[in-house]
Amino acid sequence: MPPNLRGSLPKSLSRPLDSGVFYCPSCSTWRRTISTRRKTYRPSTGTSTSGIIPRGRNGELNTQRHQFTTSSAINAGKNVPPRFKELYAALNRVGDVATDRVNLSRLQLALRGLESEEPLVRVAVLGLNDTNAARRLVRLLLSDPLSSREDWEDMLEGYEADISRGLLIRHGEECQSIPNNLLPTISIPSQLLKKANMEILVSSLGTEADSSASQFTADTFLVPTVTIRTSHSGRHNVVRYPVHKSIVCGSGVEDLVSYSGLIARSDLKREKNSVYGAIGMEVSDKEKRNDRFAFVDIKQAEDALNKFRESVQNASLYERGWNSSGVQPVVDWLASMRESGESLDPSLKTLILSLLDAAEEGVLAKEARKAQELQAAGVSEEVRAELDRSVGLWAERAHSELRSSLEEGFASNRWRGLAWWKLFLRVDDVSMLTSEILERRYLQGAEKEVIWTAGQLQQAGLMDNPEHFELSELKEGEQQALVEQTSPLVPWPVQISTSRTRLLNTTVPALQALAQRLVLFSMSTTTLTTALSGLTYFSFPTASVYETCTLAAVGLVYSLRRQQTKWERAREFWEDEVREEGRTALRSTEEQLRTLVQEGGRPAIEGTEDEARESIEQARKAVEDMDVKSTDP
Repeated sequence: MPPNLRGSLPKSLSRPLDSGVFYCPSCSTWRRTISTRRKTYRPSTGTSTSGIIPRGRNGELNTQRHQFTTSSAINAGKNVPPRFKELYAALNRVGDVATDRVNLSRLQLALRGLESEEPLVRVAVLGLNDTNAARRLVRLLLSDPLSSREDWEDMLEGYEADISRGLLIRHGEECQSIPNNLLPTISIPSQLLKKANMEILVSSLGTEADSSASQFTADTFLVPTVTIRTSHSGRHNVVRYPVHKSIVCGSGVEDLVSYSGLIARSDLKREKNSVYGAIGMEVSDKEKRNDRFAFVDIKQAEDALNKFRESVQNASLYERGWNSSGVQPVVDWLASMRESGESLDPSLKTLILSLLDAAEEGVLAKEARKAQELQAAGVSEEVRAELDRSVGLWAERAHSELRSSLEEGFASNRWRGLAWWKLFLRVDDVSMLTSEILERRYLQGAEKEVIWTAGQLQQAGLMDNPEHFELSELKEGEQQALVEQTSPLVPWPVQISTSRTRLLNTTVPALQALAQRLVLFSMSTTTLTTALSGLTYFSFPTASVYETCTLAAVGLVYSLRRQQTKWERAREFWEDEVREEGRTALRSTEEQLRTLVQEGGRPAIEGTEDEARESIEQARKAVEDMDVKSTDP
């Protein structure tokens, strides 16, 4: 049947805790906020408030006041060992900045573990649907075969209270119960609990729901829930009890199928080695176990334990039955928690790294959610892609226009009429003709189309603040030219008009001045050499006319050649400059339009997760430093 995890479903936590009960983080118990009078337990009372009353071997009730003593109790103070202080502070910061992205109960468990040199390890033994198999397995794990049957074994077997309340087992020098504890708790003199500094929670894991398509996480197994009852209100509240590791216990084929379905639909990630399965079935030896699962024969193990307690002569029978029952691998898995030379306890390290992974995943999920919200609030990517294609078509047409229009302008009769030998008659027309080319042939169509394209961008919502780009993309000289020559800011790119204005204001006057200088130089040089030739003719009567005119001819040829060379070179340079300036203006305009298409219309991001990321990285570094210290000789 499809599994239902009562210990992890959100609906089990829908009702808040009663105001009269709070969870004590230092001693791992629940306490009342109102004072209660101590009750005296009499033999005639059938049950206690805890559901467990220890009995002596003669069956009499133990009515003495019990003091819970355990060497593994967590100190209530915040005396963090010096080697853990950095990691402790880093985890606290992660809890402060990523409260909604980490399991706070597990975070508190990790922080309490860092408050001790040898942290207390919590293990949950969760029975599928009921706790019968779980209680029997726990008895086998904690019992001492060298001693006779103890009181706590009878108490554990006879515990028939509500399985959702759970049962907490700790180490103690004597077998005791805490009757006033809202979570039923007993202490037993178990060597396994003492050596591993461990406590065990016995509870159940329901498998009778209808959520067959659910996806489970590590919290399903490592954050079981228990039900507590408040005496003054009679209400039942559900609280979380986080653990470091879990053993899921069941019996029969049905529980095996349920467990397999749970594991198949669970994403344990780093916690995959923190969950162990123990199913009571008789199978062949070669299929009995691996590092995460074991088949156990609880009845066979109980028979072997009972035979050994009857007589030590049954040691061989006990060894054979115990080893073939499959319980020993579970014991080894529990005992292996402390078999590590690392500075940080392996169970605690896995818990901390799992919390950091969850916090980091939460940060990434929140950032992705913000990105989706921003994308939904802005312009869709389809509209942006269509506008980007429109910008590309505009750029293609603009470059074609620049090439064809300028070629037509430079090949026109009016421009060719400014040949070097016509400068003497048309030197005053240079500025007029060059200005005409710039005003009529320089990207007139492209400038009109860019206004239309900018209108499309503004209509799509990509230019909510159109004034933010007009001058910011231009050079300082271009900005000054635009301010001097144009009217107030306009809501479209102005690189084309700015480049035209710059050409009109800088290159046209320079070309006009060059033409005038060349004409003046040619006329003055020719006049001077002609005068010198006449003076020579009259000064030297023997000189012929042809000889004296040589000077005038040399001056005329030199001045005309110089005018021809410099003017033709200047015209070619100006033509190339106009073309390059047009290409630069088009590239700048296209880049600006594409930037608006990609970046425009996006809402501003309010707040980032940088602080959470930094806190998580600091915590990871602190864990790595602990590993480095443990490997140093």
